[in-house]
Amino acid sequence: MRTLLAGLLAIALTTTLMAQSTTSRRVRPPARTGSAEIAVKQALEILGEERKLIERDMAVLRHIQSADEALVDPMQPANAIQKAYEHIDAAKSLGPEFTVMQGVLRAQQAITEARRSPSSADFGRLRSVVQQEAKGPASRLVIRNAMRMEEEALAWLKVQELIAQHLRVMSEITGESLRIFQQ
Repeated sequence: MRTLLAGLLAIALTTTLMAQSTTSRRVRPPARTGSAEIAVKQALEILGEERKLIERDMAVLRHIQSADEALVDPMQPANAIQKAYEHIDAAKSLGPEFTVMQGVLRAQQAITEARRSPSSADFGRLRSVVQQEAKGPASRLVIRNAMRMEEEALAWLKVQELIAQHLRVMSEITGESLRIFQQ
């Protein structure tokens, strides 16, 4: 009976020692930098696509502002209305977001009506239509895009902080490992 108990104790002890030795010799899993690199590349692709849309929205706003500026000087009403129409048409051709497009179309309609009789056009009303119907939604869209980009930049700064912490921890572990190896 004692030999059986001694044998079981020896087996348990051997198993425990083997389990401890395998855990202390465990090889570190491969780095997961590949998945992080893929995520960053995908984020860059998405940012490239968003950048095109944001640049389009800014170009639309610039054209609308130019149309508004053209309507400031009613000394040559036909020229002013023609310039405003060209800028509004250019904004429309860029294919802005739906709400901006609706405002651009309303402004274009008002300017088209004024083109029929430029000398009797109400420039104050035309500017009001351009500013309220087209410039307002376009400005809000550009501001919304800027705010979204700012939030994303802050999120990426947080990611960089996490990466810096990760690198610091990896450096500490590497330093400890090398110190232990040198002893």
